[in-house]
Amino acid sequence: MKRIVSIISYILLSPIFWGGFVSFVFYTAIHNNIINHPLIVRYFASHPIEYYTTIMFFAGLTAMIIKFIQVQIEQLKLHHETLLLKRDHQKSNINDVDNFLGQINSYEKIYGQTIRSKRLRLVLEFIKRDGSADELDNELRYLAEEDAAAADSSYGLVRLVLWAIPMIGFLGTVVGITIALGNLDLNAIQESSKILSSGLAIAFDTTALAIALDLMLYFVQFLVYRSESNLLRKIDKAINDEIRGRFDLTLSNGNNGQITAFRQVLETLLESIEQLTLRQTKIWEQSMTAANQRFNELTEQNAELLKRSLADALAENIQMHANKLAESGAEILNASKDSAQTIVKSIQQNVAALSLLQTGITKQSDALQKITDTSGQLIKLEEQLKENLASITQTANFEELVNSLTAAIHLLSSKKLRVI
Repeated sequence: MKRIVSIISYILLSPIFWGGFVSFVFYTAIHNNIINHPLIVRYFASHPIEYYTTIMFFAGLTAMIIKFIQVQIEQLKLHHETLLLKRDHQKSNINDVDNFLGQINSYEKIYGQTIRSKRLRLVLEFIKRDGSADELDNELRYLAEEDAAAADSSYGLVRLVLWAIPMIGFLGTVVGITIALGNLDLNAIQESSKILSSGLAIAFDTTALAIALDLMLYFVQFLVYRSESNLLRKIDKAINDEIRGRFDLTLSNGNNGQITAFRQVLETLLESIEQLTLRQTKIWEQSMTAANQRFNELTEQNAELLKRSLADALAENIQMHANKLAESGAEILNASKDSAQTIVKSIQQNVAALSLLQTGITKQSDALQKITDTSGQLIKLEEQLKENLASITQTANFEELVNSLTAAIHLLSSKKLRVI
């Protein structure tokens, strides 16, 4: 039964349970149009990343609310009257410790366990176990540091949420930009601009939501942490008022001599241990110095060997590269000579071809000149023929005309044969 009750109390005080419950109620109200403000719908329910960010925020916020309620309950219980017996002029001894523990048990049955009652119990058990109040100051300091460390560790979930919310917002930025660039089509700017704007809206909205919720949670954490720090300082003061100066330095009755002797033996043992520790430390330092020297020597030797090996390897590689370069240069030179000879032969052949071409052109020029001269003579003959025809028409001698035409035809035929 007690186990079931402890499990139920753990669940009821779990920030994850209450954060999930609050997130469920919040998003149920949004999807049922109970909450329908455009900005809330846009920044809290437009993308799955916004859901994750909001759930993380509610988990951290409920953790801070539970922590704040616990601190306020401790504050109210702290104002209760002194737990232990009221002070008197006599110092308390070992026999009074059990009585004080009984009073703490009665208090916890009525009000439950608190930080103050728990620390008082630990202090009294330490005094009862040690049989002395000599180390009481150290024990009080140790317990105060333990409570401070426990209080600081209780903010682990909130610190995780404060770290996770910006990371989720950054993830939303990456996802939004990826969607925008993935759907960008330069050939259809008007259609892809809508997709681009929606992707950028996801990026900016998720980032803005994460930053806003993270700042709010930081502020709430600061307030709760400061309230708990004030509570711990008040508890430290109350414990010091109740414990310091109440007990004798030695609480056992009639055993002061035995305690003194035991203390001397312990002091002697501690001195011996300290001397042995110093001696061992010196031996260890000498060993470490020798080892460091040997290590430095080995390092220098290895460095020198490595340097020589590298130098030899580099020299060998340089020689190999030089030989290869010389061989490559010789091959390139021979190939260049062959190419040059081939080019010279081609040039000579081209020059010969050009000479032949020039000779042919010269012959053709002479032939053209002859044709030109012949054409001039033909023009003169045609003019003479026209004159003869004119004279024939004047003389009206048909036979002479026939003879003249025959002679002209023979003359023209002989000229054309010469030209050809």
